[in-house]
Amino acid sequence: MKNIFLSLISCVFFLFSLESFAQGETFLADRHAQKGVNCVACHAETPPQQAVPTEKCQSCHGDFEAMKEKTKNLSPNPHYTHMGDQPCGECHNAHKPSVNMCGQCHKINMNVK
Repeated sequence: MKNIFLSLISCVFFLFSLESFAQGETFLADRHAQKGVNCVACHAETPPQQAVPTEKCQSCHGDFEAMKEKTKNLSPNPHYTHMGDQPCGECHNAHKPSVNMCGQCHKINMNVK
């Protein structure tokens, strides 16, 4: 029964992703789904009820130092800031547009995915 429920939830989120993709919107969850990463890979509970903790993001994408290294050629480097290490969810949203947090105070145009 639990597997059926998990499959149903995955299908609902997949269909939601397809709808937003068809409308020209792609969110972080859409890009994860396109790569075969389903909801339960990130969310601890089904159905998802809480934001994914930074530690879960880091288990696949690397820690803060690894992210700073991956984005070192961007100017400015969005992962190396005067704000220090910030939770991933400060900028990256899974089911809605991500946010250019730097642009709230600075005239910095970043395409945050």
